[in-house]
Amino acid sequence: MPSTHFAPFLALCLLSLSSVAQAAGEETISAPNLKITVSAVDPSTFHLVAFPIDGAAPPVSPFVAETAPWARAAVRRGAGGAVTVKTAEGTLEVQADGRVRLLDHLGHALLSPGTLGAADGAVTLTLAHDKAERFYGAGNESRNHSGDLTHPAGTTAVGNGYTRVPFLWSTGGWSLFVANNLTGGTWRDDAGTLTWTTPAPYLDLYLSVAPNGYGLLDAFSRLTGRAPIPPRWTFGFMQSRWGYDDAADVQDKWSQFRDRKIPVDTFIYDYDWFQNDWEFNPKKFPSDILPKMKQLGLHFVGIRKPRVTGANLDFARNQGWVLSSPLGTDLRFDVPAAGYWWWSHHIPLVQAGADGWWNDEIEQSADEGFLMARTEWEGTRVMTPRRVWSINRAWAPGMQRYGGTVWTGDIDSDWSTLQNQPGTLLNWSMAGMPYIAEDIGGFQSTPSPELYARWIEQGVFIPIMRAHGTLGSPRWPWAFGADVEAATKKAIELRYRLIPYFYTLAAQTEATGAPIMRPLFLEFPNDEKTQNLKDEWMVGNRLLAAPVLAEGGARDITLPAGRWYDFNTGAGVDGGQIQHIQAALDTIPAYVRAGTILPLGPVIQSTSLGAEDPLEVRVYPGADASFTLYEDDGDTYAYQTGASSRIPMRWDDRTKTLTVGARAGSFPGMLVARHLNVVLPGGVRKSAVYTGSATQIRL
Repeated sequence: MPSTHFAPFLALCLLSLSSVAQAAGEETISAPNLKITVSAVDPSTFHLVAFPIDGAAPPVSPFVAETAPWARAAVRRGAGGAVTVKTAEGTLEVQADGRVRLLDHLGHALLSPGTLGAADGAVTLTLAHDKAERFYGAGNESRNHSGDLTHPAGTTAVGNGYTRVPFLWSTGGWSLFVANNLTGGTWRDDAGTLTWTTPAPYLDLYLSVAPNGYGLLDAFSRLTGRAPIPPRWTFGFMQSRWGYDDAADVQDKWSQFRDRKIPVDTFIYDYDWFQNDWEFNPKKFPSDILPKMKQLGLHFVGIRKPRVTGANLDFARNQGWVLSSPLGTDLRFDVPAAGYWWWSHHIPLVQAGADGWWNDEIEQSADEGFLMARTEWEGTRVMTPRRVWSINRAWAPGMQRYGGTVWTGDIDSDWSTLQNQPGTLLNWSMAGMPYIAEDIGGFQSTPSPELYARWIEQGVFIPIMRAHGTLGSPRWPWAFGADVEAATKKAIELRYRLIPYFYTLAAQTEATGAPIMRPLFLEFPNDEKTQNLKDEWMVGNRLLAAPVLAEGGARDITLPAGRWYDFNTGAGVDGGQIQHIQAALDTIPAYVRAGTILPLGPVIQSTSLGAEDPLEVRVYPGADASFTLYEDDGDTYAYQTGASSRIPMRWDDRTKTLTVGARAGSFPGMLVARHLNVVLPGGVRKSAVYTGSATQIRL
């Protein structure tokens, strides 16, 4: 391994284990049986740590990005030893006996005085709140679960197909995050009293205040770390599968996609690609195979397990680097030297052209997946400017800052599982996981042709579109007949047309914490019909996706109040009612809010093949509208130091004029001139060439 990679990576590993002592802006309370430290980490979020009176404070949670107390908070000690921490957004009060009260910026109580106590090695927090409040977040189980969006109770754990996150947010304008770990915590809400118990002698608690769900997700995203914009290719179609015969079989699948003009950006490979833990399998992946992929505009993602075998396992055991678990082969990624040793063997793979990793079976410990993803991120960042991306079977808060995506595990291939997937994805989206995926088509068996087509169509409107299947089960669009191939090709082409919109939303996610895939109640919080609606969702705040999830093509769609347009036909529809739809096999029901500017790119075969020009700008009238198109090189982190562009667009509904403002910023490879096709529902169309200067287009 090149020696130039040693020092920076090892320094990052050691830095990740550091902790901080009590600092300015933090006060300590001695309550019965507990010592409590109180501070704020920013204007919206307060930090409370409770631990045994005769013990040391727990280490800083690795899940949290912002750890230092915010020195600008007003911290005051009152009579009897009580402490008040006040910011512009809210106030946290902790009494000497452990009672906790949270107030908003106006002084209204969000949480009435609750109790904090310790007994039998556990800490229990009880908080009183308005009975009418609903709780969201918490993650979910993807298999055999209805995917309900509201949460009256739960546990925190990880496993195949489920990740429960110790983060809840309330419609009352507050949230909590228990940063202890991901195992064993339980909570229950009963008649306005929330009780949280963690089977550990300490409680590491963050409480946030904000006026709505968007604000609370923003606060949680700041706390656990913003999700960087993923590589642009991750918004294209991904084809994954377990099982290839040989190199010819591997390459045949690429050729089939390209010959049939079905867009695809990424192939994700299971056990087939490697041998001896981290060497390419020469039978199926000879040395020339990655260069051939690149020539076709394809990206390589390979499976990774958190374990080693053979002589590598013997070496790791001798070093004490193997996790104590039933398998007895998983590495201890909490040991910096173990993570460094493991990653050092991946450096040649990245140098050969590997683009990302599929981290599987990472549930032997609660934080195994988090630590493995962090190791990959830290190792990659010191050797290449390219963005880091991984897809993971388990999740922990903070993994998003390391380029992590989570998928819903090894799900079944049946209609009921398809119907449950949106609820699971929405739950995870509300728990701070912005980049989420599933095994399109299901994993465990072979879907019917109709089921496969509808699953592909559902995947068009989720953040990461990835098809996958078990050994011997086909997942190629042409394997299900000509009608299904045509329908899935049309759906995948639509996904590629939507990439300019998805990519702009990804920039918004990094800036604000708002997820791409959103439950309707987040955008329409006062509409009771949306509060547990889980079979339709918003993509951003303008596009409503309602794909068919049952046999036969029929479904009902709830449209919130207001004017909407059918995405497929352009027909106007009044909201506040149920739409009864019968959709053809190649049609995905979707609606756009009046007062929307929606950018659509051309159909391309890969994000690496051909410029996204011309750009169709759909304007849905009925109200003024604005949209700022975001672009960068799609591949490196240069955008974080300013290498990006923004093109503002504004629609004046009275004058029927679209103003495309002056471009702000630039980056290498930017399209200096581009063709705009501006379209209204009903077919009104005008074209213009945009070169970066402000221009007006009247329709």
